[in-house]
Amino acid sequence: MKRLRIVVVGAGHLGRIHGRLLKTVDGAELVGVVDPVPAARDQVARELETTAYADIDQLPSNLDAAIIAAPTVHHHELATRLLKANLHLLIEKPLATTAQQARELVWLANERRRVLQVGHVERFNPAWNAARGQLGRVRYIEAKRESRHTFRSTDIGAVLDLMIHDIDLVLSLVKGDLVDVRAFGFSALGCQEDSAAAWLTFADGSQAHLSASRVAYSPQRAMRITSDEACAELDFAAGTALVIRPGESFAEHRGELQDVTVERRQHLQSELFASILASEELEVVPGNAILDEQHDFVISIRAKRAPMVTGEAGLAALEVAERVLSAMRISTWHAPRKAGTPVASPSEAPAALPMTPTPQPIHPHPRKRRRAG
Repeated sequence: MKRLRIVVVGAGHLGRIHGRLLKTVDGAELVGVVDPVPAARDQVARELETTAYADIDQLPSNLDAAIIAAPTVHHHELATRLLKANLHLLIEKPLATTAQQARELVWLANERRRVLQVGHVERFNPAWNAARGQLGRVRYIEAKRESRHTFRSTDIGAVLDLMIHDIDLVLSLVKGDLVDVRAFGFSALGCQEDSAAAWLTFADGSQAHLSASRVAYSPQRAMRITSDEACAELDFAAGTALVIRPGESFAEHRGELQDVTVERRQHLQSELFASILASEELEVVPGNAILDEQHDFVISIRAKRAPMVTGEAGLAALEVAERVLSAMRISTWHAPRKAGTPVASPSEAPAALPMTPTPQPIHPHPRKRRRAG
């Protein structure tokens, strides 16, 4: 079977990873890397033993697909040109800078009958795959995604850089309409938000609380999912998944917590995760999420089927992300207002409150300390 000829657009951190992994994918051939920066494209091309191109206009005409790993601000323009050249696309998240741009790409991909896949890579995380079928109807999701600033993706803030991963996961579990969004954020190092928190409420009553930060001291990528049947705790970084369900004596002990004696309390403590609640460490099959994502891309092109994360899914996540950013702009967490003063419109207020250090007093001469005694 003829291998799909694929080019990687973007020779940065993710572009290098995509190129390296693509060389191991059955049925795919890496035919080049594109980047306007000569040093970046030449170095990656040498490492991957492929051809370097300065612009997509220089690409050969016999390509089948492209992986776009360029900065988000260039996604719409690059994807439009490549779709018009009839290439299938895997685009790193977020799909575009705005939901309107994403709609245009989804429409164009459908019109051209091309696969449009979005790189919400946590859908391929082994811990997620182990837990997602264990839950039943989801009621509440709490996610925390924090990292130290890499000083990549500086064209977008923490919502589009980090939180959008968890927005996509939430939307894959909860199918009801989003009816309310509340959020706030602050910027520490630039004009974009570096930390953000959002509360999402859906029409069926399901709720999600998402927090993201790229100025955290200790990185973590974790999610807790509560459903009618169980509670799952996922560690995406460690690749672990724990599910807690009602145990053998759950019904027997339920509702007996009034006036508990000391002896009974000790018994309940010892039995909590022995028989009242049953905890299970799920078997997580190790894997590389980006590699699995690429396999899905190739199979989708071959089989002419939708990928795991469609363009429509990427658009839906971006629409919610825009609502989070709008909610941040009108959050009352900003400077207090006088009674009767309207909250600033989204176009008038900053997306995030700047972090302002408290001025420290300056002493021109060191103070002399008095000796004790």
